Amino acid sequence: MGNGGRIVVAARTLGTQTDDTYLAAIQASGYSVELLAPGQPVIPVLGCAPAIAACFQFDHPDLPGLGELRLVKERVPSVPIIMITETHSESLAVWAFRARVWDYFVQPVDMTRLLAVLAVLEELQSRRDAGARAMPAPAMPPNIIPPEARLRGYDGGDELAVLDRAVAYVDRHLHQRIVQAEIAALCGLSPFQFSRLFKRRYGTTFQEYVLRRRMEAAKSLLRHPGASVTDVCFSVGFRDLPYFTRTFQRYVGLPPSQYRLVACGGQAPRKRQAPAAGREVDTLPARAAEKPPPR
Repeated sequence: MGNGGRIVVAARTLGTQTDDTYLAAIQASGYSVELLAPGQPVIPVLGCAPAIAACFQFDHPDLPGLGELRLVKERVPSVPIIMITETHSESLAVWAFRARVWDYFVQPVDMTRLLAVLAVLEELQSRRDAGARAMPAPAMPPNIIPPEARLRGYDGGDELAVLDRAVAYVDRHLHQRIVQAEIAALCGLSPFQFSRLFKRRYGTTFQEYVLRRRMEAAKSLLRHPGASVTDVCFSVGFRDLPYFTRTFQRYVGLPPSQYRLVACGGQAPRKRQAPAAGREVDTLPARAAEKPPPR
């Protein structure tokens, strides 16, 4: 259990929904938690009173947030930094440890390990307070911000730039299998974050967007008389011709072969209407129903 040690938590989240349940567990363990809202500076707060650690909480880290973390480490080297993030990647973890982050956690937080880390840091602070020499400032190596840390303001105003990479990827790889989790990683987001962001920006799910793009590409290819329906099917990422035909008809209203006939100047067969009640419909063509002329 903690002995009332102070922990400063800097919330540097871009979204509105974050998992901060670990804070209650820290407080229940006897620590004092001071939560700083996005935009509230950290360095002046750390200078007011001793702190066991400064905890930077990110959903998906951006350039200003990571730059601030590095600056705090340079200006207040005696305070260990813990980084908590919802977005995990190997390059981001490497960046964190090169920045001399004490420890790195991915949501959901492993509370057993986090409390063990805080106990160690509390012991180190006790030794310093007892007269041990202060820790010297470490030499900061060159540190390149990883690609996952995209420059975005807290208002999400640059969301479109984040999704441009995903949309461009879809256009280039319509003929291939497209996996949403892989596209999310390409954007530096978790699958949940990517899905939420995409739906908010485009008003539809990512899977639905991909399907509609494939249908538009199929319509364009079918306007060329030399392209077979099978070729078009595989060219837009389908591997099953009957499934492609059913999907195309559901979205366009015509089977691919009939759509090509219309698009190339022909006419699709008219749908036969059901007969009205009590009426018989002659199914023979009109001229065939006429009597032959007398000889």
